[in-house]
Amino acid sequence: MVREFKNKIFLILSMIALLTIITGCSSLTGVNTKYYTGYNSVEMKFLTDTPPSTFNYDSQATDINVNTIPINVELDNKGSSNSYGALFVYGFDPKMIAVQAYSSNYPSSLGYTGPVRTTSTSAFSGWYGNSNTYAVQAIGVPIGNSIVNLGLTSINGQQSISFSSFGLSGSGAFANRGAMFSAMNFQTRASAAGYGGISTGVVQAQIGSALNPITMGMMSTFGWGAWLKHFQLEGRNSNNPGGGMDVVEFPAVMLPNFPPSLEQFRQRIMVTSCFDYATHASTMVCIDPNPYTNTGTNKCIPTTVSLGGGQGAPVAITTIEQRPGKGRTTFVINVHHYKQNTDDALFDYFSLYKCDPASGAVVKTNDKNVVYVGYVYLSDMDITMSCMPDQVIRLDDSGNGQITCSINFDPTMAASAYEAPIEVELWYGYSKTIYKDVYITRI
Repeated sequence: MVREFKNKIFLILSMIALLTIITGCSSLTGVNTKYYTGYNSVEMKFLTDTPPSTFNYDSQATDINVNTIPINVELDNKGSSNSYGALFVYGFDPKMIAVQAYSSNYPSSLGYTGPVRTTSTSAFSGWYGNSNTYAVQAIGVPIGNSIVNLGLTSINGQQSISFSSFGLSGSGAFANRGAMFSAMNFQTRASAAGYGGISTGVVQAQIGSALNPITMGMMSTFGWGAWLKHFQLEGRNSNNPGGGMDVVEFPAVMLPNFPPSLEQFRQRIMVTSCFDYATHASTMVCIDPNPYTNTGTNKCIPTTVSLGGGQGAPVAITTIEQRPGKGRTTFVINVHHYKQNTDDALFDYFSLYKCDPASGAVVKTNDKNVVYVGYVYLSDMDITMSCMPDQVIRLDDSGNGQITCSINFDPTMAASAYEAPIEVELWYGYSKTIYKDVYITRI
């Protein structure tokens, strides 16, 4: 009886050990981990008590460091896209609180000798331009002294900057696109339309990696120079399951510029992040070059494919509708903006400079809720330039939008249906804001 009991205990312990090993291996290898789900992106929060809810200002202090308010912001990239962005701190009276680099009146006695924000505004004119190209220096991209020219396309009679027509030369939109990707050391691949498209295999594991270097140059053009707190965070992936994380410090100091009778008052500390982000989705679709011929041997039927649960980004591709025709298939790609917080904002990428609260620029209706098609691949064919209208998705007030892409098949292709992967990457600007009220008491 005792021996039987011991055997049962040994069996139970062996099963527990086996389950532990299996679970541990799954965790180490990333088995069943899904990185391209959800609707998060770069999330922000204040570290505990930075800033504090209450702050005692010592009006008799001879050391100005005594009246320093700690402001520390934690950034976590909880989505799947690499992201490059910048942070702005504001909301307080600039005569009462000065922030290092952000405030021109930051006390020199504190020893800071770095760059300071100037009052001059950037010459960047936003989404609409007045010339045939809009040049930005692509910082950090190995292209020598070359500049990236963002070509303009005509939309409803107005000239607008377009991702589909940028590059390094003025020899045409198709040549420009391939030249730009080649200069950034990304492999290129001929598309169904004959222009140079980016090779999707290069960026599969690093969503948004083609967009980030362009953003560096764009932000420099905005005037967002070395004084500004920039960040570059990797998205969640198999090599970095938790995504990139950073803590940014804003040294701030109370200035003795308020009435002695003002014993307590409130200051709101606000931080806004302005960054690029990408949505990448892939799924299998049914391709039927000749849907009107029923041979009875078709392996699939074109239908609407649902992509529920998001792709690890605030803009999600929800469904891809397939509309087959003889020698041609059309895909209707539907997207939705899943806004997580009231202050979240989806910006037109080329209007992201207006995300700066101190830019003085008026945010217009067409500065928001615009998404660009980075690329669309069907198997090994780049069909980006077929996406209409103008490779741009404009979302309605409910956050919904769509774009139509198509491909023409070679007449010599077999008539039977087959399954093929489709990949879509969307590019856009994004903004998030957090704030905390600090009650300052004079002692």
